[in-house]
Amino acid sequence: MSEQEEIKLFERIKENIRQTQKTLFERKAKLDEPVVVADNNGEPIVVTAQEALKRLEAIAKK
Repeated sequence: MSEQEEIKLFERIKENIRQTQKTLFERKAKLDEPVVVADNNGEPIVVTAQEALKRLEAIAKK
C-alpha cells in the first residue's frame, strides 16, 4: 500500500468514526441521555448529548 493510499484509508476511517459518533449522540439526544466524553486532560466527564454534538461539530470544522 502506498503512502497516499494509506493516508486516504485513515481519512476514511476517521470520517466513519465521526459519523458513527454523530449518529450515537443524535440518538442519545432524542432520548435525553447523557454522554461520557474525555476532557482536555483525558479525564471522563458526563455531558448532555446536545453538548456532545456541539463539541463534535466544532472538531469537524477544524
